[in-house]
Amino acid sequence: MGATLLDGVVVETNAMVAAGALLRQDTRIPSGEVWGGNPARFLRKLTDEEMKFFVESATNYSNLAQVHASENAKNFDEIEFEKVLRKKFANHNEDYDSMLGLSVKFLPSWSFQTHVEGKITETFAMSLLR
Repeated sequence: MGATLLDGVVVETNAMVAAGALLRQDTRIPSGEVWGGNPARFLRKLTDEEMKFFVESATNYSNLAQVHASENAKNFDEIEFEKVLRKKFANHNEDYDSMLGLSVKFLPSWSFQTHVEGKITETFAMSLLR
């Protein structure tokens, strides 16, 4: 985040550059080290737990990017329909509904994009809201 790496800088796998760092030309950051500052210098070694977190973090960012792309691909009608679903189920409480003998066949987090593939499904989904 905001780090500057000049020509020839190499950051090895499982190495970390701190936010705002300036790495001079041809600097090599060895695996398992954290570098930061202006100019950047060695700060400390990473723990094994921190290096394992890199994989988890990369997976999380990848998943978030897929969700973001999916949300941005929706057309206006899909967005408006999801607004109706969220409003309808905003105060949904399964315990209270079960005391009244009510049940809902799908979850409020139901995905419009993966489940609504045409007019028939949309009509079915809208009938559940009435």
